[in-house]
Amino acid sequence: MRYLEVLAIALALFIILRFVANYFPVLAGSKNIRTIFFKLFPVVEMLAWLAYVFWALDQLFIEIEAYQLLIESFILILIFIFGWYFLRDFVSGIILKMENAFEAGQQINTPAASGTIRKLGYRSMEIVTSKGEFIKIPFSRLTGENIVRPADTGNWAERVIKLKIVSELHLEKIQSMLKNRILEMPWIISEGNIRVILACTEEKNYVAEIHFYTISPEMAVKTEEILQVFVNEALS
Repeated sequence: MRYLEVLAIALALFIILRFVANYFPVLAGSKNIRTIFFKLFPVVEMLAWLAYVFWALDQLFIEIEAYQLLIESFILILIFIFGWYFLRDFVSGIILKMENAFEAGQQINTPAASGTIRKLGYRSMEIVTSKGEFIKIPFSRLTGENIVRPADTGNWAERVIKLKIVSELHLEKIQSMLKNRILEMPWIISEGNIRVILACTEEKNYVAEIHFYTISPEMAVKTEEILQVFVNEALS
């Protein structure tokens, strides 16, 4: 009889919760009330089932000698489950923030989503995609994944160098070869609008004005030295 009572209460609780979940949003006229309901109802539902489980354990096993141990074990399991669920994202967030220095407004590409970081929480980050979609990503999903951030160009400056070239190649070919050689250099930022302007002074003689971006004047000097060698060996 006791088992039937426990089963009947479980069935009644299930029906009541499903009824509220299905019909309360329909009866609530305000969108704000529905939003609050959808946020709070899962918590209420979980607490209701937890209360039922403790009541059922009390009804079915209170007379056995190991009842106290059973209750304590069940509580420890619940603490472990909820602790693991909440702490894994929290700890992952701390590690990822330390390694990547995330901040709102930053562009980011991840396997989960790509876009602009809108908000950083303790357990997740919210990203706005190029389509205007809001995506919340738990930090634990980003652990061990490749995270790509566009280069910070705040300290990059435009550099201009001029080279004299003697070559029988067509002007377009020279421009293409110079640009490709520049892009092979790891300290050059390709998004920096590299420009190669050639002026023909006389037959087979050119002056190349090259615009590119580097982080320091030293890198500009090194770029000029490499390009001069490239002009002497590949274009002459």
